[in-house]
Amino acid sequence: MEYLEKNNLYWQGKYYAPNVENFIFRMYGRILKFDYGIDGSQGESVFDFGMGQGGNLNFFHQLGFNVFGVDIARNDIEIAKKIMPEKADQFKVISPQPEPELKFFPEFFNSPEDGFDIVISIQTFSFLSNTDSNKAIKCIYNQMKPGAKIYVSWCGENHYYKNHATPLGDGLWEVKFNNGRVDYDLRYNFVKNKDDLKEKFKLFKPIYLDHYDASFREEGSEFRYTFFGIKE
Repeated sequence: MEYLEKNNLYWQGKYYAPNVENFIFRMYGRILKFDYGIDGSQGESVFDFGMGQGGNLNFFHQLGFNVFGVDIARNDIEIAKKIMPEKADQFKVISPQPEPELKFFPEFFNSPEDGFDIVISIQTFSFLSNTDSNKAIKCIYNQMKPGAKIYVSWCGENHYYKNHATPLGDGLWEVKFNNGRVDYDLRYNFVKNKDDLKEKFKLFKPIYLDHYDASFREEGSEFRYTFFGIKE
């Protein structure tokens, strides 16, 4: 639990992120809408595990999707509720400790036929050990409809954080550095390659395994793998 407490403390700080991220915007247009004809016109549900301030969910909300989200950061959830007050009861603060049997929104999903149509989770799993990420994935899987889609990003080993990391075990690394812009003391989990990512999400049928990257101020690569799959 020590590593969860440390990461939780970090995420209680202020981090301004009100906008949809470009890879979510493109995933919607290139995969959800183009491949599957999912455009929000049917009020499909979208759940964000680690929603932050709701920038990604607000994008889907504006398209007509029924949005739900959870995060460990109370400040971020409160901001999301102000941005989308009509959906405030569909955003929740959760414990940093994943529980496989947890029901995020039992008041909305009462029968075996209920569940999320789409799940997104951007970078969140990078902050969990192998043991805890398995628990979280199982928890999410149990709350998705058959045929539901999932899109996840996870830091790769060539992310520049790895240059400042020391192994701790169970997939975790201690990432600790101060470059003048940020002062990090985090516990992080890196994906080795696409096969590693595919194994982590073995409950799902894999459709697309891709990546995105960026670099600013010559700090180094921000490489992240992405997984798009289906619950069969």
